[in-house]
Amino acid sequence: MKILSISTKFAYGVGQVAEGIKSRGFDIIVFFYFTQVLGLQGSLAGAAIAVALVFDAITDPVIGHLSDNWRSRLGRRHPFMYASALPLGIAWLMLFFPPQGLGQTGLFLWLLIFAVLVRAALTLYHVPHMALGAELSDDYDERTSVVQWRTLAGMVGSLGVIGFGVYYFFPASDSYSNGLLNPAGYPSFAVFSALFMCLTIWYSAWGTRKEIPRLPAPPEHPEPLSLATTYQSFVTAWQNPSFRSLVVGFSLFSIALSITSTLGTHVNVFFWAFTSEQISYLLVPLGLGFVIGVAISGFLHIRVDKRPSLVASALIASALGSVGVVARMMGLMPENGVPLLFGIILTLLLCFGLVAGVAFASSGSMMADVAADHFQRTGRNQQGLLFAAVSFSRKLGSAAGHLFAGVGIDLIRFPLQSDPSVVAPDMITRLGALSLVALPVSLFATYAFARYRITRQSAGV
Repeated sequence: MKILSISTKFAYGVGQVAEGIKSRGFDIIVFFYFTQVLGLQGSLAGAAIAVALVFDAITDPVIGHLSDNWRSRLGRRHPFMYASALPLGIAWLMLFFPPQGLGQTGLFLWLLIFAVLVRAALTLYHVPHMALGAELSDDYDERTSVVQWRTLAGMVGSLGVIGFGVYYFFPASDSYSNGLLNPAGYPSFAVFSALFMCLTIWYSAWGTRKEIPRLPAPPEHPEPLSLATTYQSFVTAWQNPSFRSLVVGFSLFSIALSITSTLGTHVNVFFWAFTSEQISYLLVPLGLGFVIGVAISGFLHIRVDKRPSLVASALIASALGSVGVVARMMGLMPENGVPLLFGIILTLLLCFGLVAGVAFASSGSMMADVAADHFQRTGRNQQGLLFAAVSFSRKLGSAAGHLFAGVGIDLIRFPLQSDPSVVAPDMITRLGALSLVALPVSLFATYAFARYRITRQSAGV
């Protein structure tokens, strides 16, 4: 049994901030920036991000295999973590500096190229970092603690960076009723967030370096990297019903979450008519609820185990993600601009953050248990490959969600580069209805999670 120090778990957890900034940044900032600020058609923006995600997903097993078999004085995972930071920061910066006058094709290619580079650089870090978390301890409950630190630091840290960035760099002005429509704030935001990404990656690698001698060693005779080997390893893992449950559930839930998140800034700006300052405040209850959810997840795992915690939280999150828009369409919500409306949305986000925290912590801990179960079944330490497969499923789901959101914006003919006050009410209603597609998808994801089989008893705890 390996019980880790607080400093090690903190350093490991902080490393998730970079991935969170990238994910929240693409959902909250990048899609809105390229469509509503630069004027790129929604279907092209969605397609560019989707293609980048597919490319990213394909590289995950490659990095997973390489880090599973890497030999160096820094161990298997840390060399990749150190190497990723600077390329990630540079690619993220360039994403927000497109030259003037590119047109639709030029903007599409710029977004595509640098979205691919951002995700490739982060994959170099994220897959080894996730695999490292499964190796730090062999204890059933300590794995939950490791995931709690990673989940908590990643979500709260990234929401803090994005929230502060929206508040500080996008104030309302006489020219822009909503500061997020002002192109001048985006370069400064890019520099600010890129620095955070680089620093948190380096700190995570440095802060966990003392664990390297105690981590599992690479195999003496590693199998060469090949599509056949990777496919066969995946087929072996797929025979585990708990692994199948998480892969399918992650894929579907990623589609739902991607639709909601990608359209979220549009919904906040146009459907609810919130200011950029209010949008930055929305991240506070979301982050607070997430902290509470992650904090209580360990207690729930002891009292009711991990699968019931995940299924219940995913089901409640599915409902909370849609109830506000449904209530507005039924005429049950206050009018835009009324303070009570903002209070209701804050409350819903607090509750959503709570159950999301439970769901994220539970699913991450369950995946670590799957990796341990896989080792017991096969005798092979393939955490990198297993986490790459889950990351692959998430990214394909996220790609589908981004593509749906982008095409959907065009299908409902939502106007680009428009002031919220001049958008027709029926168009705003269509936007709300488009966001509701996420609900049935998330319910199917919840059903998939319910098929998970590893329990405290089966793990021998």
